[in-house]
Formats: sequence, structure tokens, C-alpha cells
Amino acid sequence: MFNTDNVLMIAASILLLMVNWLAFHDLREAHTLRDWLMLVASVLVLVQFARAFWNSAMRSGGPRP
Repeated sequence: MFNTDNVLMIAASILLLMVNWLAFHDLREAHTLRDWLMLVASVLVLVQFARAFWNSAMRSGGPRP
């Protein structure tokens, strides 16, 4: 289940979460269009990563308890 592609997707997801946390850690701060575009792009990438991870898990026999 944890082949190289999945490990890279997990690492990229963690990095995207860290970048977004750094951009949005202060909710009172005014955010630029660049911040919002990064957030939207990150959500789209995370959704694609989750789909690929799920498909990979299903191909290998489903999630194991």
C-alpha cells in the first residue's frame, strides 16, 4: 500500500498543508489574491492525491484493518 508514489503524495500533502498554514495562520490579517489562489490550488491537489491514494488502495485489495 505504501509504494513510492503514495509516500511522495503524502509528503507533498504535508508540505501543502504547512504552506497553507503559514499563509492563513492569522485570520485577522488581510489575505492577497495569491494566498487564496494557493489555497484553492492546494485543495484541488489534495483531492487528486486522495483519489489516487484511494484507487491505489482499492487495486491492492482494499483497506486493511
